[in-house]
Amino acid sequence: MLSLLLALVLAAVPLAPPSLEVLGDEIGTCLGREDPVCAEPLVAEMQRQLADSVSAAYSRGVTDFLEGKFAEARVSLQKTAGAVTAPTTLRERAQQYLDLTISTAEVLEGTKPHKILNGRVTVWLHPGADEVLLAYIEHVVSRTLPILEQAFGAVGDQPIAIHVYPRSEDLGRVSGLTVEQIRNSGTIALCKYNRVMITSPQDLVFGYAWADTVAHELTHWFVIKRGGPGVPVWLHEGLARSFEGVWRGRPAALLDRSERQALLAARGKKKFITLARMSPSMALLPSQEDTQLAFAEVHHAVGWLLAHGGVQESKAGRSSDGQAGRLVSYFGQGLDENGALQKFSSLNPTQFAAAWKKDLMAVDLREQNDPEQQLRRPEKLYFKSAGGTAAVLKSLGGDARKFAELGDRLAVAHRPLAAAIEYRKAMAAGQSDGPLLPTRLVRVLLDLNKPDEAMDYLKPALEAWPEHAPLHILAGRAHLAAGKYREALEALERAAWFNPFDPQLHDLAAQAHDALGEAHEATQARARQKLVGSGL
Repeated sequence: MLSLLLALVLAAVPLAPPSLEVLGDEIGTCLGREDPVCAEPLVAEMQRQLADSVSAAYSRGVTDFLEGKFAEARVSLQKTAGAVTAPTTLRERAQQYLDLTISTAEVLEGTKPHKILNGRVTVWLHPGADEVLLAYIEHVVSRTLPILEQAFGAVGDQPIAIHVYPRSEDLGRVSGLTVEQIRNSGTIALCKYNRVMITSPQDLVFGYAWADTVAHELTHWFVIKRGGPGVPVWLHEGLARSFEGVWRGRPAALLDRSERQALLAARGKKKFITLARMSPSMALLPSQEDTQLAFAEVHHAVGWLLAHGGVQESKAGRSSDGQAGRLVSYFGQGLDENGALQKFSSLNPTQFAAAWKKDLMAVDLREQNDPEQQLRRPEKLYFKSAGGTAAVLKSLGGDARKFAELGDRLAVAHRPLAAAIEYRKAMAAGQSDGPLLPTRLVRVLLDLNKPDEAMDYLKPALEAWPEHAPLHILAGRAHLAAGKYREALEALERAAWFNPFDPQLHDLAAQAHDALGEAHEATQARARQKLVGSGL
């Protein structure tokens, strides 16, 4: 799209020299990869040749926008959008970028930049509780970048910007998505316009897998830089899903439990999300369930493709490592989806889809520790700005909700024994398929000093819903009570990768460090507790 628009601009320039056409194509290639470092010298040359033309202004505006120079971008884009002699398509596109420039600058107002990894990465976030994310982000990024560079190739010293937005509404303003699209699909992060953009876990009742999400979006950043705009959505998302857990040692092709569950359910219903439906964005899918299924499908599809593709290159003696990077590089060379798949796997898109789907229907997705193969829905994301805890309770069936609400009132009144009775009634009602009730029951059982009974409920709940932060905090509490301090810290660290904004997490961590004689770490934990407490 960008190169086409630049061509429109250049076509409007009388007697443009041939070198200018080549320059426009080169700028279009750079901007298609959202690469302002690549575009910068070319745009400067265009400005030298075309002086104050709308073509130079548009190129400069988009480049400055991608670099995060919003004030400068605004001036250049206003010039293009207001130029009545410019092509209509170009003026409309300039206005779209101008609107995004203004809204992004407004959302970032009051944020502060924090440089990490020797300045390679800059994290923008608001002062206060969100600052607790900084050390965690640095940990994730420091482990993720070397793996992505090995898989896709180094991209030099290009700076990476990570934006943390307090609310999902902010993500909508800087991306062009509506709040309804974000909440319906469960979209909480994007990699777009040369930056990683994530919603703070603060905006969700229980947080979310934000650490994996950072790695996921960083993968998109590399794919865009290497493959340009021609990489199809299903491949983009499948690669990002594959690499999102590598920072913690997770094999790229390994499907997690929620993905296997989603695929098993879809296989039983014979109802999948087609690869075509995922375009132009998974954020446009109508429900979180559809989005979760789509991610599970593309994760399996990419794993299958990387395992079966590159056959000719492997026979020639090349290592199977870097298969993802080789596939993406074909798009960077200008091949379309058909050409890239043919070169990588000797299959056209139709043949690939058929072969992959055949494998998907045959692969064993069962759980070894779940002989009854109980299908559980993946945990839903609950946004605080969309009803918060009340929305969670509404997810329960009638009787279950009635017992749970009574249990909550009894727990608040410091009557844990009576609360436990009501929570058991709620679970027995059989109208809940989520972690809410086991979490509440385990909490009051620990209040009753019944750690063994609590663990009877906690262990299967953690297996079923491993991304539910409160369960990991309760595990930390149970280990701490049992004097298992290292196990407590491990559980609490896992909780932080989903929701580091619970003050109890850091209070328990401080207690565990104290018990181990780790005074410095205990002080750090208490500082984090104070930081997140100030934002509640």
